[in-house]
Amino acid sequence: MKGIRLGIVLALLVLHLTAGCRSGEGPITPRSRSPVTTLPKVTEQPHRPSVSGRLLYACQGYIWLYTGTTARRLSGLTPSSQPAWSPDGKQIAFVVRGEGHSDIWVMESDGTNPHPVTANRSTYPEQSYEAAHTSYWAFQPQWIPKGDWIGYISHNEPRQLSSILSVWRIRPDGSEEQPYLALGGFIENPVWSPDGRYMAFTFFSYKHGAQLRYLDLDTGNVLRLGEEVEGIERYDPAWSPDGQWIAYAARQGDETRIWVMPSPANPLYREEWSPCPLSSQRAARSPTWSPDGKQIAFIAAQDGSFDLWLLTLEVDSGGFPRPAGEERLTYGAQVDATSRPSWAP
Repeated sequence: MKGIRLGIVLALLVLHLTAGCRSGEGPITPRSRSPVTTLPKVTEQPHRPSVSGRLLYACQGYIWLYTGTTARRLSGLTPSSQPAWSPDGKQIAFVVRGEGHSDIWVMESDGTNPHPVTANRSTYPEQSYEAAHTSYWAFQPQWIPKGDWIGYISHNEPRQLSSILSVWRIRPDGSEEQPYLALGGFIENPVWSPDGRYMAFTFFSYKHGAQLRYLDLDTGNVLRLGEEVEGIERYDPAWSPDGQWIAYAARQGDETRIWVMPSPANPLYREEWSPCPLSSQRAARSPTWSPDGKQIAFIAAQDGSFDLWLLTLEVDSGGFPRPAGEERLTYGAQVDATSRPSWAP
């Protein structure tokens, strides 16, 4: 039964491809560590157009680094996914999936010294009943702004009747693993504002589908993020570097586009406004801002493949970001659409 429940959890995590709070401060029981595998083998593959800074993405089970006009494979661990830069740009958190479990790993910016941070692999034989009830899953790592914690998604105790996905945090050295936020439904895509005051996330329930929420860490309140409209699902929130805007994916009918709205830190948020569509692509998700806030990279499906795309932004007279151009970065790359790209200077 546990394998079936975890299968349902994993299916919910990729469902959007086509289409009060509780916290704890005490450490939890340590989990056994997975063995460290070999160092990454680096290959190169040319791409156009040019990208400023360092753009991470996942493709066909590996972590890739896009700089300038070339992309190279950064991680030799497979299957690896969901890379995220540390605030200082010196380390990368990512997910490595094993048999019946997954772990958060960290490596240096050049791909060296990969090592597990969580320890979710059971000590029992793989595919055994005991392993299914003593293994954990971890997904979607994001560094909390000071860089002294990594937030991520995991389920609660393996033996509970339902595996509700919630937010956890852990020190980069693997210590002090603890629950951070749990609600009465599935939480995905937690991202912290640059100043660390807010955490935006996707909240999924069977009744309302995917919607945006945010946690105000000053008050401990969980609030709706923007207006909810029947028939529109919203997910994959991403903060702009100045904390004033949130890009996200919104699905209505058969179309999923990238949109932008003021963040709770923006004075416009408390006035009348309407969200602005950014992408012309109709099967888009996983936006991430450039370090200067002038572009957004995202993933979209076209010609039978998920690929990286690039939006260039301009600011209108009202101060809202607007699309000024859209380019395709990869062709036929089969980029992992559940892995948000991550961009550093």
